[in-house]
Amino acid sequence: MAMQFPPAGGNQLASIMMVEESEINTEGSYLFLEVDSTEQSGQVLLSAFIQRIVDTENNVHILCYENPIAIVKSRIYGTNIHKIQFHDAFYDHKGWFKAGDKEAKETETRNDLLTILQNVKSSSTSGNVVIIDSLSPLILNMGFCESYRQLHMLLNSAQSFFGLTVSRLVSLVHEDVLPNASCSLPQLHHMATTLLKVSPPVRANPIVHITHVKPGGKVLSQREWYTVSGDNSVTSGELTSADLMAVSRPSESLPEDLTTFKLGLGEEEKQARSRLVLPYLRVDSGGDVGSKVFYEPDAADDWDEEDPDDDLDV
Repeated sequence: MAMQFPPAGGNQLASIMMVEESEINTEGSYLFLEVDSTEQSGQVLLSAFIQRIVDTENNVHILCYENPIAIVKSRIYGTNIHKIQFHDAFYDHKGWFKAGDKEAKETETRNDLLTILQNVKSSSTSGNVVIIDSLSPLILNMGFCESYRQLHMLLNSAQSFFGLTVSRLVSLVHEDVLPNASCSLPQLHHMATTLLKVSPPVRANPIVHITHVKPGGKVLSQREWYTVSGDNSVTSGELTSADLMAVSRPSESLPEDLTTFKLGLGEEEKQARSRLVLPYLRVDSGGDVGSKVFYEPDAADDWDEEDPDDDLDV
């Protein structure tokens, strides 16, 4: 079923989902990366994108690293599901079971990205869309450097890769389970043509921060709210100014419920603190008019031990 979008001038999410072939980088592949966390899952939005791709594309490959194939299938609707080739990297993600099979080839015992695509039997060598349900298990099993290398090879291969040309790569990644996320995530962000980062709702609907790089190098950035209905149709819209203020300045309350003592000050305590005069502060009475001389004794001063006050005429 075709996805419906409300007419909206600033609806960037709908525009991203209906990306045209002219948007695809002719020197490589188009990477769509969605980033989520435990605060807000991106699985529902990813299923909506998969639905859109299945409805419009003919050569779709889904690599299941995080979920069994049956669960991924249950999230896709319509009669076009037969166009999808599912690849199970969940059941034997380390390749241990296949390694015990003496008849299995060495290239069939690994479940990394390149090995799976090498063994793909596609009816078409061009215009293939590869979807990864989550990059996180792949990175945790293979390490970030090797996973990044394989993604880089796939995305920068303008010609066929093992006889298979990938036009688009779509994936989800969980930012809070990656090792050294502060270093690895920016590298994935830089690799992506379109980056979606979902965050918890401000009022009723979750928020998505969209960053899209046009072929000419222009960068589009916008925050929108979105909802996904039961048939994977997406509705999104621009945030109001109040919502943007709430997103940019989240409330940071002290964890008072987690302590056995009071962390803050009451109004009376704040007033008493403001009236407190510390001993090292000079209080200006305001009654004296004129200049004053303040002298600080020095170690080199010449003191008269017999007349320290200099008040004896001797």
